[in-house]
Amino acid sequence: MPIHVRELKASLHDVMANTTLRQLEVLRLLATHGPLAMHELARLHGINRSSTTEVVDRLVGHGLAERRHDPLDRRSVAVALTAQAEALLAQFKCIHEASVAALTDAYDDEELATLVRLLEKLAIVEPPAQVADEPARAATASHSHATGAGSTTRPLGR
Repeated sequence: MPIHVRELKASLHDVMANTTLRQLEVLRLLATHGPLAMHELARLHGINRSSTTEVVDRLVGHGLAERRHDPLDRRSVAVALTAQAEALLAQFKCIHEASVAALTDAYDDEELATLVRLLEKLAIVEPPAQVADEPARAATASHSHATGAGSTTRPLGR
């Protein structure tokens, strides 16, 4: 990978060290849609309003988002990216493009065509039934453990 890309990745890592995937998703939504009301952000992100408030609080604390009050309705609050967040997302885009370029430069046209076909095939394949059911089974096992049902063994350290 080119040196300038590695340096850019290192500087981004320093800035984003305390940013979670959930926060990054909120930043992406704001970059895509522009300022959003909290309820719209919660709906698009697929999380409840209180979780959205927590995520936005952290982003505001990091200087990556700001709350904007509607001058006609003070109860209405929109969340928007700050200039710092916009610059950060531009850096992400630069790194992504450089990484893709570095990856694709290593292959000839025929190999790239094969890679594209394989990625397209992966994109349409549905996971096997047992993999799709695993989260449900894990949740059931977790619930059984929490309620005392099932096994009587306890995790170490408790």
